[in-house]
Amino acid sequence: MAIVTVSGVRGVVNHDLSVVQVSNLALKFGNYLKGGRIAIATDTRKTASILKGAVVSGLTGAGCTVFDLEYSSTPSVFKEVSVRNLDGGIMVTASHNPPEWNGIKFVTRPGRGIFENELADIQNSPSTFAPRFGQVFASRPVYHEILRNKAGRDSAKGVRVALDLAGGVGCLFIPNLISGQGCDVHTIHSTPGIFPRIIDPTVDPLTALSDIVVDSKCDVGFAFDCDADRLVIVDASGKKLTGDATLLICLRYFLENSRNRTVAISVDTTLAAEDLVREYTGKIVRSKVGEPNVVRKIIENDCGAGGEGSSGGYIEPGFVMCRDGVYGATTITRMIKSEGSLKDLLSQFSVYFQDRRNVRIDRSLGPVILKNIINTEPGADLTDGVKLFPEDKSWVLIRTSNTENVIRVSAEAKTLQRAKDLVIEYSNKISEIAGGLEHDTMSWGANDSVDKFT
Repeated sequence: MAIVTVSGVRGVVNHDLSVVQVSNLALKFGNYLKGGRIAIATDTRKTASILKGAVVSGLTGAGCTVFDLEYSSTPSVFKEVSVRNLDGGIMVTASHNPPEWNGIKFVTRPGRGIFENELADIQNSPSTFAPRFGQVFASRPVYHEILRNKAGRDSAKGVRVALDLAGGVGCLFIPNLISGQGCDVHTIHSTPGIFPRIIDPTVDPLTALSDIVVDSKCDVGFAFDCDADRLVIVDASGKKLTGDATLLICLRYFLENSRNRTVAISVDTTLAAEDLVREYTGKIVRSKVGEPNVVRKIIENDCGAGGEGSSGGYIEPGFVMCRDGVYGATTITRMIKSEGSLKDLLSQFSVYFQDRRNVRIDRSLGPVILKNIINTEPGADLTDGVKLFPEDKSWVLIRTSNTENVIRVSAEAKTLQRAKDLVIEYSNKISEIAGGLEHDTMSWGANDSVDKFT
């Protein structure tokens, strides 16, 4: 069964995601936008052309004028809608999911992803055809030239950069962009449509990138996903950093160069982000996990920036209102140039450690378990699941999955051992509560990750 996300739908093509389903959703989206002007693009998966054909069929059936950006990144579709004042956009991608997956993301005015209530409205729109079919025009994305100008020619001259492009759309433009900053660029996994590693850079160990960074004496390595919105860093020693490091460096640049220092971040983002924003006398707004939730908070609170550490996602709405790994990479290269090294940059941030675990349990019991925890833990933050603060400079986040029979337990503290202890303590509490509910099918999941934000 295809997964309906906040921003659209994704699944394995011709298994649980059909061409007919995609065409019908595109038709509904076209009707929702009253046959407006729509930008479309695809990532480099083998099923891209099949699904693009289905999207074009649905949109033109609704009378839409379609601007085809061909192979391009998710941020480029968002930028196209914003700059050209279009009614919406569709990105054909499954983002960081495996190669056999694909899907569609919906974009609406003024260049943002749709919200959950809007997805429901789209699904409830009629599947009716317009009296006249729309037209399709080839279009060159405005994003690339705008980002090239913003990144600045020779702005990071002499910085040695390794790029792991994962076979995604970044293969088609990122090397030239980073080279234009004056960087010495080395690339791997640079053949579009060939995926030699796990597409999600937050999950893959990035061993090949680490090797080329060390062997080529690079200052930094950048790893992207298929649609180039996620970014994970490898440092000069070959160590893979967490997504929080991506967010922190970009936030530092933003805070130094902006008067609007209100920042929206997801509840699972490191406390180091709070420390950083506080250092610049800014304000933090917390959102539920998920990019659309962060974006909603950005809009509601007129934030200048935001993001999610867990996904390596930095969002600067003044440029584009979604995660943008490529914009993040150009920002980080400039920061390395100005600060001297990535190590010097990272040394300026507070250090915290995170641990995560999945507890396998029937998710129907999740609300009862969370309610029990809330009743015994005063002062809990209920923004997303239950977030607890056992002591200063630590937190525990307990969330039920919407798609799996698991409860996710995450913790952050000043030492790795303390983070581990907190995860075990609250996982045991979940077990005890479940036992009291006479549920005996629970099992422990393996550690998802053990992270230091750098």
